[in-house]
Amino acid sequence: MKKRLLCLFVLAALLTPMLFAGGKQEVESGPRTVTIEVWTREAGVNHWRADLATEAAVELNAQLKAEGSEVTVEVVPVHDEGDWGGFKKKYSLAADAGEAPLIICSGHEDIATWGQAGYIIPLADTVSEIQAEAPEFSDVFESLWNSATWRNQIWGVPQDTEARPMYFNKTLLGEMGWSDTDIAALPGKIEMGEFTLSDLISVASEAIDKGVVEPGYGYWHRPSKGGDFLQFYKAFGGDVYDAAEDKLVIDEEALTAFYAFQRECVTSGVSPDKYIGTEWKIWHDVVSNGKALFMNGGTWMWADWAANYAVGGEEALFENIGYAYQPSGVKGVKGTTLSHPLVYLISSESASDSSDQDLAMRLIALMSTTERNTRHAVESGHLGILNSQTDFDAYKESQFLADVTYLLDNNFYLPNHVLYGTWFDILWDGMVAAEQGEKSPEEAAADAVKLMKLEIEDQLIVR
Repeated sequence: MKKRLLCLFVLAALLTPMLFAGGKQEVESGPRTVTIEVWTREAGVNHWRADLATEAAVELNAQLKAEGSEVTVEVVPVHDEGDWGGFKKKYSLAADAGEAPLIICSGHEDIATWGQAGYIIPLADTVSEIQAEAPEFSDVFESLWNSATWRNQIWGVPQDTEARPMYFNKTLLGEMGWSDTDIAALPGKIEMGEFTLSDLISVASEAIDKGVVEPGYGYWHRPSKGGDFLQFYKAFGGDVYDAAEDKLVIDEEALTAFYAFQRECVTSGVSPDKYIGTEWKIWHDVVSNGKALFMNGGTWMWADWAANYAVGGEEALFENIGYAYQPSGVKGVKGTTLSHPLVYLISSESASDSSDQDLAMRLIALMSTTERNTRHAVESGHLGILNSQTDFDAYKESQFLADVTYLLDNNFYLPNHVLYGTWFDILWDGMVAAEQGEKSPEEAAADAVKLMKLEIEDQLIVR
């Protein structure tokens, strides 16, 4: 009797999940509403990163209806106004709790960390496979898929990209005695390596000596932590990542030269002492209104300056501000720029408590049409992601975007490596110590390499 009861109990236990699964399938075959949250950081000029989902959902629902589906998609755009660190932490906490949004727009460098944690899903095994998923994906610049690749799979869909030019004030150069021809030739000289970071310091120092700018206003770099600084490590020949080995790289000689440049900016008087931590509002006002000679920033800043900072708006910007690659630190070596594509990532079922990843994929495709992506690009100052945009009138009519797109001819990306954040934190801390005179550039570089060896161990190549 006990044996029979035990068998019945086991049989019931086996049948229960089968019945539950069958019941769930029956419910899902009828009318249902799928809510898709789309998380992005900040609204402002970048609000379309999430808000395009609302418009795309209308088109998606029409497609679903035409297919005979009884599913309706509702989207909830969520704009986080905090900093990037807080935004990414919120996502990780939500994913751990199974409450993540189906779609998050973030930097491509998050792919390795979130992929390893199981928060996001791979979208395809090859570029050709992702291109076949939707016409919009086949239109994406093929090189951009490299930024979304990790462990030989495609994990994200590019949302936008950008470049980080060296901006310069044409009016102030004119006051120094530069002719219009000289000023117009500067971007080409930077591109070809004829005008280097050393020349930048020399010209900025001259501007101060001549009273064209105040001391400390010859060169304003980014005032806070950010990937922009990799451009100057790269400018002195530093490598970041070895793709063949899938390991991070540090070059102590290049690191020392980079730190020495940052320190010289202060000791020469072209940048302020104790400058790091300057409020962004102050920074934007200074660089967009002719108070600094050279400044490095992102292409997306142009739209913000035109709308919120520059007296005279975009017309004044075109009159006064020029843009070029970041100069090399070595004569004869071409200038370059960092591009940092943001990507749409899709949360896994365990992270989001949703099994509607296929609908999220279709929604992202419809958010990536030529017209919709161009609307975001033009309004936010970001570069487009689609081949079709180069011939799209609304994109071509944006003079600034048309002018700076060539910067993508010689650009690089952050590495998709799970320990990149650790690598960069160490590089950043060493740079701050060197720039502010807490350590010599040599000491700061040596200490940074030692710490990287300890923290990153066998995932680091030291050159």
